[in-house]
Amino acid sequence: MAIEILADFMRYLFQCAKTYIEQSHANGRDMWTSFEDNIDFVLSHPNGWEGPEQAQIRRAAVLAGLVPDSQEGQARIRLVTEGEASLHYCLGCRQAADGFQVCSQALYVIGLNNFPGKYRCHDH
Repeated sequence: MAIEILADFMRYLFQCAKTYIEQSHANGRDMWTSFEDNIDFVLSHPNGWEGPEQAQIRRAAVLAGLVPDSQEGQARIRLVTEGEASLHYCLGCRQAADGFQVCSQALYVIGLNNFPGKYRCHDH
């Protein structure tokens, strides 16, 4: 049941993104058609989630119609921890850093991630 709920939510978000792109760009429909079958998805999950939970996310993505149920489809899904996603967000907001400490809070859990070392942002 939980996988189906997540799949429904993913499907909804995907449809919203499609509608936005198609309606907000002059050639939105053509643009969407040009890449809709080649979209790579980067999905975040809680830091403690391992193989079984990640497999459920991947299954939900297939049920939502984001990717086909094949090896090629699974290759288009990248899973990152919330800590990694937070790090990339922080890097996008700064030019360089001598390490990061990212703290996140959920209802009953506090996540603390340390990223020591030198980080430099790349221009997009």
